Amino acid sequence: MANKTNDEHDFMPDNSTLSAQIQSAYTSLSATEKRIADYVLNVPEQIMYNSVTQVAEELEIAQSTVTKFCRTIGLRGFQELKIRLAQDTERTNPANEDQEEMSLSKQMAQSAANSIVDAGGHIDRDAVDQAVSKLASARRIIILGVGESGPMAQLLKIKLMGIGLTADAQIDIHLQSMLAAHLDERDVAIGISQQGSTKDIVASMRSARANGATTICITGQGKTPITEVSDIRLVCASRLSSITGIGSFKSKASILYVIELLVVMLTLLLSEQQAESKKKLLWKTTDSILDKLY
Repeated sequence: MANKTNDEHDFMPDNSTLSAQIQSAYTSLSATEKRIADYVLNVPEQIMYNSVTQVAEELEIAQSTVTKFCRTIGLRGFQELKIRLAQDTERTNPANEDQEEMSLSKQMAQSAANSIVDAGGHIDRDAVDQAVSKLASARRIIILGVGESGPMAQLLKIKLMGIGLTADAQIDIHLQSMLAAHLDERDVAIGISQQGSTKDIVASMRSARANGATTICITGQGKTPITEVSDIRLVCASRLSSITGIGSFKSKASILYVIELLVVMLTLLLSEQQAESKKKLLWKTTDSILDKLY
């Protein structure tokens, strides 16, 4: 596929595009590495939205081979490959020509908006429908999150309680284990993890599943440990940003979108199922906090 060669690929200038960097190294690549190079050049969006595990599975090669390819073309690893692709996309997109002149506040707002659009376009709608159905009929819902995912777990709890569902959220890893141990087939456990690799969340989700509960994950990465212990996977993938330090912000924006989507769909479903009683229930929620407002 490549038609441009250069034995001096190790000395490519820092401002060269990733495409040029790959083309320069192409003739020195092994047959397998050339397959990876062709994949990157032909379908870059699959690299930006997927994990190294997913790419390796798609190409039927080992993860270590993908990592070795990244280093061969002068990158530190797969994450840098994703970042460089995002940078090249922004560089060639007319809509981003003036990005350097935009204020940081506008860049962050645009980045969050893009993250939500990406999540909305890539999330599995059948999985969302399944999650809504399970949550609506659950006896009890527990929501697990640690670190920055903790406040999002608390937010989802508040919203589910507001529409009359029995929900609890825990950010303490010991209490998470205790809650998971007492669930059964009538219950649902939701694990929120931006990267999908938090050991304590995965362990509690595995325990909940072993006890018969339905497990649902909300994560920014597919093919991660948390997806392996989840019956329903809500993966809100978004492309990496070239703006330093904004990756976590984008990830949280897409997860918050999924939380709002679930709650809105649940509200509509419950309103249809029990029109009068649910109207009274929602009014009880509103009435309970009226005297807390000026």
